[in-house]
Amino acid sequence: MTRLYKYGFAVLVNYALISLIYLMLRKTWVTLFFSQFLFFALNFINIKKEQYLSASLVPSDFLLVKETLIAAPWFLKIAALVGLALFLVFAIFIYRKEAKEPNTLIASNALITITFFGFFVAANFSNNFQKYCSGASKSGTCTLTQALPNTRGDWIGDSLIIRNSGITTFFVSKSLDSINQKVFQTQVIPEDQIQKILLPKSPESVAKADVSKQSQKSTEPDTSQLPNIVFVMSEAHWDASKLDKSIPKNITPTIDKYKVGHMLSPTFGGGTANVEFEVLTGLNVFLNHDELAYVAKLKRPTYSLASYMNDLGYDTTAMHNNGKFFYNRNTVYQNFGFNRFTSIENMVSASERKKFTNTAGWATDDLLYQNIVAQLQKSKDQAQFIYAITVENHFNYNDDRFGKNNFNITKDGLSDLNKRRLNTYLSGLQRADQHFKKLIEDAKHIERPTMIIFFGDHLPNLGDVFDDYHFYANAEQKSTKNDVKFYQTPLAVWSNFDIDRKQFKTKDTTAHFLAVDTLKAAKLPLSPYYQFMSDLSQCYKKIHKTGIETNPKCDSKSNSILESYKQLNIDILNGKNFSYELLKAKPMA
Repeated sequence: MTRLYKYGFAVLVNYALISLIYLMLRKTWVTLFFSQFLFFALNFINIKKEQYLSASLVPSDFLLVKETLIAAPWFLKIAALVGLALFLVFAIFIYRKEAKEPNTLIASNALITITFFGFFVAANFSNNFQKYCSGASKSGTCTLTQALPNTRGDWIGDSLIIRNSGITTFFVSKSLDSINQKVFQTQVIPEDQIQKILLPKSPESVAKADVSKQSQKSTEPDTSQLPNIVFVMSEAHWDASKLDKSIPKNITPTIDKYKVGHMLSPTFGGGTANVEFEVLTGLNVFLNHDELAYVAKLKRPTYSLASYMNDLGYDTTAMHNNGKFFYNRNTVYQNFGFNRFTSIENMVSASERKKFTNTAGWATDDLLYQNIVAQLQKSKDQAQFIYAITVENHFNYNDDRFGKNNFNITKDGLSDLNKRRLNTYLSGLQRADQHFKKLIEDAKHIERPTMIIFFGDHLPNLGDVFDDYHFYANAEQKSTKNDVKFYQTPLAVWSNFDIDRKQFKTKDTTAHFLAVDTLKAAKLPLSPYYQFMSDLSQCYKKIHKTGIETNPKCDSKSNSILESYKQLNIDILNGKNFSYELLKAKPMA
């Protein structure tokens, strides 16, 4: 039904646009010719952009006409120019031939245009009326709002929004996003303030800078000695024993063996992109009101762990055994500076994909781990930084993708469906452990020292399984999820060289501190940004929706450094992004 609403909404957007053009031209045939050419052109340009750049058309692309003409193949330029010339000839011919029509249709078309676009603007600026649909009792209207194009926060990404709603609806929504951003959301932190945060001129920092200049060769790591760094972000991986004492023990012996603590996720039951956003940028989902930055914000080059690892001399790869368009990862990873993104499209051909897909429709993680090992085998010449995201144990669990009755689930009163869900989920945890164990064995045969950081992105969405096990203390806790137990996932670290393990000894490592903790554990130098993140982590144990917890030893400067962190978030996501220019121009500390 929602899809039907989407199609209906797309038709109304197109009709409203046609009415708007008619108001300007007052000629029916010219209006139809012009509007259909416009719709065709948007579709054509989007198809070609996805073909050549693996990214969808957005309004700001039309500011890059010069760059497009330089980069486009000559035959495409010729085809576009010929098409444009033919359009102009026919448009002028029809316009001259057709007489202007009387004013009888102006009122009705004006009403259609103003009413519908007024609604569209109100929906966009209010984030699709979500504040009216967030309570326990939702009206039937909330179902209709799901058909509205959520181009600022829809996890499926731009490409699939276009597929569901059409390029015209998408393009209009994106245009409104830009207006909304410019008028209401843009916040500019002055460049000199960002410079003070990242490149302070205190006596201590000046002294450090002098030492750094004198020993530049010694501080720059020998690229032949850099260790491989592999992050494995495991889909919905969690310590299921926290659900109940009756849950079978020793399901994940390898992960338990190398477990160093917990990763504190910014999300519960979903929102994978917001987890990797925190890990890869060090920015904070809580401070940005849980907005889906991959879809709403990250449209330009952004300083990240990947870009810094490039600076250190690493070859950087993002991997995910799912479609490249989900969460706009194909675009975001380019902006983060990854050298490549190995998605399901690169792992196996479309004709062979079914062989590597489980009964729930998700690709098996065998593909992902095979690609991790293959990339590590290239590390003889250059150290590898890999950020890999699994998918095979993804919601929903109403199936037997890993086999039936693998575990004896004895909970009284548990329905057969919930036993099935739990069996599937536990089986997925077990397989994740087996994959991790195999990866460790393979890494032992890699010549270059290697470090593997394994963690779950968030707790699983087990639905009413949580209710049956009384995981929530009460209805309020179920609604607010204000306890850390809803966000703690296992964090395991393996290495075949000496690392500083005390970096992971805190009770909960928040996602935004995981990167700097890893750099310090691997004894890699810190850039000015990661030095700031290190200082921040000394003052704050967590900056999270469950609370902001300070270190008592840092009371004197905790407020100022938190304010600086907030300003960095604003600058990078909503401001002028001075941070990127400063950091890309500055060598490591």
